[in-house]
Amino acid sequence: MGAPTTSSPSDDWLVTMKIKSIFKWTLRGVLVALVIAGIAIFIAYWRSTNDCEHYTGTPNNPMKAVVHCEYGTPDVLQVKDIEKPTPDDTQILVRVRAASLNPLDGHFVRGMLLARMMGGGLRKPKDARIGVDYAGVVEAVGKNVTQFKVGDEVFGARTGSLAQYICAKADRAACLKPSAMTFEEGATIGVAASTALQGLRDHGHLQPDKKL
Repeated sequence: MGAPTTSSPSDDWLVTMKIKSIFKWTLRGVLVALVIAGIAIFIAYWRSTNDCEHYTGTPNNPMKAVVHCEYGTPDVLQVKDIEKPTPDDTQILVRVRAASLNPLDGHFVRGMLLARMMGGGLRKPKDARIGVDYAGVVEAVGKNVTQFKVGDEVFGARTGSLAQYICAKADRAACLKPSAMTFEEGATIGVAASTALQGLRDHGHLQPDKKL
């Protein structure tokens, strides 16, 4: 067997210098990435705005809606006259008969960090309208809508439900309301009841005769 090889002091020194060089450039790369990310967030923050300027004039076809142009306490909520929406080819126009609030609505009004990072807007609320769950009566339908007709009672989930009217996608944001269900009951299903059902059935695996 041959004699074991040993590294010379110069080899150790070269390895040490390489490790230091790699660490130095890695650290520099991380710092540069953080600076770029910080600049991007700063620019996004100050460019964050909403469409509240559209609510300052007199609408041609007004309806009342709850809006919030700034983050803060419930005092930032206002009832304003805004333009009544017009459904596109895939939407229905619903006259809202009942709407409900969820905890998430409060998070967006207060501007909690998670809500802002979810697309709510960094400096100002991106969407000034609030509310999601609704129930009401179809007042108009888009030309491609076949599953609903004027006069149908519906419920569903659509941002901006705290208003007299909303436009909702016919294939994903509205369902026919059973006649035995009140509008108030229908207005609790979209987010709140669906979340409760997912928690109890899908995650809690609730079975008959179980207690909770």
